[in-house]
Amino acid sequence: MFYRSALLTFMSLGFFAMSSWAQGGDSTEFVLEEVTIVSGLFEEKIVDFGGAVSALDFQQINAGDELTLQPVLNAIPGVYMQSGTLSTNRITIRGIGARSPFGTDKIKAYLDEIPLSTGEGETTIEDIDFATLEQIEVFRGPISTIYGAGLGGAIRFQTLKPEGFPKASVEAMFGSFGLRQYRVSGQVADDKRSLNLLYQDVHSDGYRDNNTYDRQSITLLGQSVWQEHSEFTLYANYTFLESFIPSSLGVDDYEDNPEQAASSWGDAEGKEDSERFRVGLTLKTNYSSRTESHVTLFVNGSKASEVRPSFLGNLTSDQLNTGIRAKVRRSFLADEQLHVVLGVEGFLESYRYREFVNDAGQNGDKTLDLDQQRNYGNVFVATEYYPSDQWILTLGANMNWSQYDLHDQFNTGTADQSGGYGFEPVFSPKVSIVNKLSDDFSAYALMSHGFSLPSFEQTLYPGGQVNKDLKPESGWNYEFGLKGDVIKGKLYAEIVGYAMYTEDLIVNREKNQVTIGVNAGSARHYGLEILIDHEIWQSPMVRVDQRLSYALMDYHFADFVDGEEDYSGNRMTGVPNYTLDYTLRAQMTKGFFGHVNLQAVGSRTILDNASLQTEAYCLLNAKVGYQRAFGQLDLSVYLGGNNLSDTRYASMLLINASSQRYYYPGLPINYYSGVKAAYRF
Repeated sequence: MFYRSALLTFMSLGFFAMSSWAQGGDSTEFVLEEVTIVSGLFEEKIVDFGGAVSALDFQQINAGDELTLQPVLNAIPGVYMQSGTLSTNRITIRGIGARSPFGTDKIKAYLDEIPLSTGEGETTIEDIDFATLEQIEVFRGPISTIYGAGLGGAIRFQTLKPEGFPKASVEAMFGSFGLRQYRVSGQVADDKRSLNLLYQDVHSDGYRDNNTYDRQSITLLGQSVWQEHSEFTLYANYTFLESFIPSSLGVDDYEDNPEQAASSWGDAEGKEDSERFRVGLTLKTNYSSRTESHVTLFVNGSKASEVRPSFLGNLTSDQLNTGIRAKVRRSFLADEQLHVVLGVEGFLESYRYREFVNDAGQNGDKTLDLDQQRNYGNVFVATEYYPSDQWILTLGANMNWSQYDLHDQFNTGTADQSGGYGFEPVFSPKVSIVNKLSDDFSAYALMSHGFSLPSFEQTLYPGGQVNKDLKPESGWNYEFGLKGDVIKGKLYAEIVGYAMYTEDLIVNREKNQVTIGVNAGSARHYGLEILIDHEIWQSPMVRVDQRLSYALMDYHFADFVDGEEDYSGNRMTGVPNYTLDYTLRAQMTKGFFGHVNLQAVGSRTILDNASLQTEAYCLLNAKVGYQRAFGQLDLSVYLGGNNLSDTRYASMLLINASSQRYYYPGLPINYYSGVKAAYRF
C-alpha cells in the first residue's frame, strides 16, 4: 500500500509541477490531435462513444522495440498483457482472461474487418507485423455489439492506409540475448490502387535455456478503388514459427536460477512448430452519403506440433477456418440523427487434435485422435440516436449460436466420444447514454452483457471424454465515465468507474499435469480507470508531452466453490490489484526524439485460496533516436532499453498449477538498437 501511495503521489506532483512550468513557457500553440475511432457505428470521436475505448496511433504502437505488444497494450488502463516468452502471451481486460493457461481468450480481436479470434474466443496476435498497423482500438468490457460480445471486450487492429506513391524500405534491429529482426518492404501505388509486400524475420537465443525463437512472416496489403463508390482491400499473411518452450518454474528455481528451463521441458527439448496463414478480402460500397456496406470473406488455417515431456506426450493439431462477415450502415431522419447497423458474422472451423507417445522426441504410438467441426454465427444490431446536440442514446444487441460435431478417430465402442454438442443461443444486449457537456467533453452511463465460450481443451477430460456439463461464462457490466478535453487541445482526461458481475466462471484445473475446465461460481469486478494525456511544452524547437494511465482493480470471488473448497470472498487469481503506466515523450524539430516509460504492477494472487502471491514490481524503459528526411530518403536510427532498473519479476503466471511451477521469469535489463531506411520514388 505504501509503495502504491508513494508512487501515485510522486506522479501527481510531477503532473502539477510540469503543468505549472508549461503555462509559463513559450506561447506557440500546439493542439493534441483529436482521436477518432472507426469501430463504432460511423467514424466518431472517442468522447461521443458510450463506453470505455482507447485508441493508440502509429507513434504509440512503435514507441518500444516494435517486437511485442506488451508495453503498448499495458499503456491502456484496465488492460494487462503478460508475456512468458515471445510465443506465450496472455491479454486480460478488466481481469477477464486471467485464468487462461497459455494464451488469450474471452476477448474478441479483429484486423480491420477480419476476425482474429476463433469461435471459442482464442486469439493469436503474434503474427501481426507492427509495420502494417496504423491504429489499435481497445474496447474495455462487453461494450461493442458490432465487434462481438466478448466478456472482456474487443481489440481492433487497423492496417496502414496507402500513401499513394511507390516506396521501398529496409530495417535491421539487434538486441540482447541474440535478438535480431529484419524487415524488407516494397509498395507500388497510385491514387486508386496500392500493393504493399512486407517480409519479417525474427530470431532470439532467449534469456532462458531451451528458449530459442525463430519466426518468418510475409504480409501482403492491397487496396483498389472501383467506380469511385467501391473499395476492395486485401490482407494476406503467412507465418512460420519454431519456438522452444522453457515452461514455468517453481519458486526455488525462479528465485535461485531463473535462466534455467523447467527440467522436464528442458530434458525433452520441448518446442512448438507451426505454419499459419490468414487471408481476408473486403468490399466496401458507398451507396449514398447515408448508406454503406462492408462484406468480408476470410479464411485462415494452421498446422502445429509440439514436442512435450514424456508424461504429457507429443501433440499435433490442424485447423481451417472459413467465414463471412457483412454489415450495412445507414443514417435516417432529416438531419441524420439516427444511425443503424445490421450485420452477420459466421464461420466454419475444422479442428483435428492428436496426441502421441513421445518416442525420443518423435511421435510414437497414437493415444488420442479427435476431429471437431465447429459452427459459429453472430447476428448483431446497433442503433445510435441523437435526440439533441447534447444527448446520444445507443441500443445494441448480439445473438450468438455455436455448435460442434466431435468425431473420435481413435476410440471405438462405449469409449467413442463422437456426437453433436453445443450451447444454447446467447443474447447480449447493450444500452448507453452520452451527455455532451461541451463539444469536447462528455459523461456517459452504460449497461451491457457479455459471454465467452469454453475452449476445446477445457471441454475435454484427461481421457478425451467431453464435459457436457460445462457452460459458457457470462456477465453484466455497469459503468459510468467522464472523458474529454479539460484544456482544449492541451489536456485530455478520462475517469471510468465500473462494476461487472460474472457467473459460471470457468476455472482451469490441472489433474495429472493435464488442464481441464470446470464451472466453479461467480465473481465481482469493481474498478476505477484513469487516463491523462497532457501536452506540456511546445516551442519552435521541441515538443514535450506526457501520458498517465492508472487502473484500480478490486476483483473478488463472490460465490466460488471448487469441490470441497470454498473460495468465496478471496481475491481473484492472476490479476494485479492495480497497474500504472507513465510515459514522458520529447520530439525535436531537428529530428531527435526520446521517451521514458515507467510501468508499475501491483501484487497478484497465485492460488485460489489466496495463500501465495507475487510482490508488486516496477519497470523502467527508455528509447532515444534520430529521424530525418534527406530528399526522398527517410532515415531513422534508435537505441532503447527495457527493465533498466533490472527488476526481478514474473512476467507471466500459471495459476493453480498442481506442479507448483507458477512463474515465468521476466527479462532482466536488456537493450536493442536499429536502423530504418525508406526511399520514396
